[in-house]
Amino acid sequence: MIDAIRSALSAVLNDNQIASVRETNGKVLVTVAVAVGMAEKPAFAEKIKAAARKVEGVKDVFVSFQDTQAAAPAPDGQAAQAGPPQQPGPSPIVGIGRIVAVGAGKGGVGKSTVAVNLAIALANQGKRVGLLDADIHGPSAAIMTGTVDHRATGDAQQRVIPATAHGLQVISIAFLMPKDQAAVIWRGPMVGKMVTQLLTGVAWGELDYLIVDLPPGTGDAVLSLSQTVPLDGAIVVTTPQDVALADVEKAIEMFSSVKVPVVGVIENMAGFSCPECGHLSHIFMTGAGDKAAKKYGLPLLGSLPLDAEVPPSGDGGVPITVSKPESNTASAFVEIAQITHERIEAIAGKGAAQFDLGWSSGA
Repeated sequence: MIDAIRSALSAVLNDNQIASVRETNGKVLVTVAVAVGMAEKPAFAEKIKAAARKVEGVKDVFVSFQDTQAAAPAPDGQAAQAGPPQQPGPSPIVGIGRIVAVGAGKGGVGKSTVAVNLAIALANQGKRVGLLDADIHGPSAAIMTGTVDHRATGDAQQRVIPATAHGLQVISIAFLMPKDQAAVIWRGPMVGKMVTQLLTGVAWGELDYLIVDLPPGTGDAVLSLSQTVPLDGAIVVTTPQDVALADVEKAIEMFSSVKVPVVGVIENMAGFSCPECGHLSHIFMTGAGDKAAKKYGLPLLGSLPLDAEVPPSGDGGVPITVSKPESNTASAFVEIAQITHERIEAIAGKGAAQFDLGWSSGA
């Protein structure tokens, strides 16, 4: 199939502009070495996707650009011109030990709740922790950490100074926007650029962990992060019902496609324990997280109960790990934080290659 895809791509790309083509189970990642202006990238990527989809057996296509320098887009039906030397690969951020992304295949699964409480649980275990809210269109870290009134200021090196709350260093686009601005209405390339700036243009100081709360889905934020810094791992959050399986599988394969090792899966809203009688009700069914973890040979990092105290604690800026540290939910986060730390260290010791999901070589 790789040869057929490369042949189809010749309608829009020269051979030397196809850095790699990888495929698994009908999902294709095309990495191109061509300079295209930020504004033109989405349209040009659609041309590449359309060409690849003509190949029988191709189910989905992802496109990754190696360049950051502008060039005119190729006219319809013509191959793009070769660009200038490409950007270097991901570079570590001085002072930050491990960078862990928390993502999900769709919204509404409690991803931000997990990211915030995981960060606090790690901090409570003696780690120096930062929290980056990379959800540009729907930032929630400021509300959940009680930092909504924080306004960004800069240091002598023109780096943004993060807010501090619950033992965390916190950064969010909410700190940079006017309070009366209701929404951020940006195209994908602008989102990716802002995520990169929030990651690299912040005075984080010395951190053991930087937890990144990703936006839902499989878009620009993940690509921007993976191309900017070496991510040490990703955690995928899901709800228990079987209908969530397809979305969590997309998220796992997305991280694999950009060579980010998956730490494991967290199943949220796994069951509700009646405070009166103690009966456990699986309101959202059960088992999707475990099924996805087993399918990909990953650990289920933990299952979090449906806890009526979680929403008001987050809305009030005092997450459950702070407001109710002795609760079952907070205890679950403590255990998840410990397992996550152990998994990250194991991954660092073994290297990320073991998490590759069998991409065929297209180089």
